[in-house]
Amino acid sequence: MKISIITPSYNSSRFISQTIESVLNQTYKNWEMIIVDDKSLDNSNTIVEEYIKKDNRIKLIKLNKNIGAAMARNKALEIAQG
Repeated sequence: MKISIITPSYNSSRFISQTIESVLNQTYKNWEMIIVDDKSLDNSNTIVEEYIKKDNRIKLIKLNKNIGAAMARNKALEIAQG
């Protein structure tokens, strides 16, 4: 069974690495992590993109405008496979 981990992100550069590392360190391996960037103004997307290069289970959706965490999660649900 595939698990989808949905993570809204807004200016989360201080915490996004720790969040991703937490998922990577889990023993269960059949997962996808969908990070939805809610039009961040910091470098959190750059950090996420570095992780994507190392692990293709991590996906990034970049929103064109800030719509809030709840709506960002809904965007991830549209593509989630778990």
